[in-house]
Amino acid sequence: MNPATRRGMDDLERRLWAAVPSDVELVVRRTETAGDAVRIARELVGHADLIVAAGGDGTVADVATGTFGSGIPLAILPAGSTNITARESGIPTDPARAIALLFGPHRLKTMDVGRCGDRCFLHMAGAGLDSRFFARTDRRLKRRIGWLAYLPSAALALAMPPATVTVVADGLTMTAVSPLVIVANGGSIITPKVRLDRAIRSDDGWLDVLLFTAATPIPIVRTLGRLATLHLEQSPFLWRARARRVNVHADPILPLQLDGDVVERTPATFSLAPGAVDVLVPYEVGTLRKGVHRGPPWSPS
Repeated sequence: MNPATRRGMDDLERRLWAAVPSDVELVVRRTETAGDAVRIARELVGHADLIVAAGGDGTVADVATGTFGSGIPLAILPAGSTNITARESGIPTDPARAIALLFGPHRLKTMDVGRCGDRCFLHMAGAGLDSRFFARTDRRLKRRIGWLAYLPSAALALAMPPATVTVVADGLTMTAVSPLVIVANGGSIITPKVRLDRAIRSDDGWLDVLLFTAATPIPIVRTLGRLATLHLEQSPFLWRARARRVNVHADPILPLQLDGDVVERTPATFSLAPGAVDVLVPYEVGTLRKGVHRGPPWSPS
């Protein structure tokens, strides 16, 4: 549990203890400083049947980093500002429903995992506009008002000059003056209703690279308009590639965010681990979609 993600974590823990079945052994560990979630998850490998990340997207990514390669399934109790990894998978954001999912009917959805160095991301990495405003967002304000806390820092980031960005995607090279480059495993931003591209999936075995080339006000407004109307793929100010290995260089150096946490800087190398994590999701979500795991319900023992 990451108590820094929002208020009310004590109540969430009380609900969890009240719901745990008598035949399930529950261990609760709270993070205190950056990196704790990775360390704690690694300590639990070999001792747990299921590891639950209670926090935001960054906490989920940290737990995935700690359990990477272990085969231990991951569950999510959404408690952050956007919770986009959980919401894209249909995991309830309501605490009571999310806890009920842990111990009631559910299934495992197999997802790809993005890697940057030894860190994992399940949804999206980015350098430029997004990483600049993530780095400047007041964490205390973020706890109080959620994603709205990003707006002041986003306005400041929009005023910053773009960088010269070079992307190498499986050997294909593109250089452009760009305000933003995204390496995506999932396709939506802020909410599942706002998608970069409906073809981007977290279980297709590819990373999707989007290099934005709108570097002056009018092209930026036009690009944002395409995004708002869900037609970003038609923008003339977008270069896109699919790859399993991606290198990003920027001049000047840019901060790099992984699932909302600024933890690295360019230059950076990204890779994909296809089907590397099983995430506990509602039974009905995606059962009619091609390529989604349809295994029987699973429950911890």
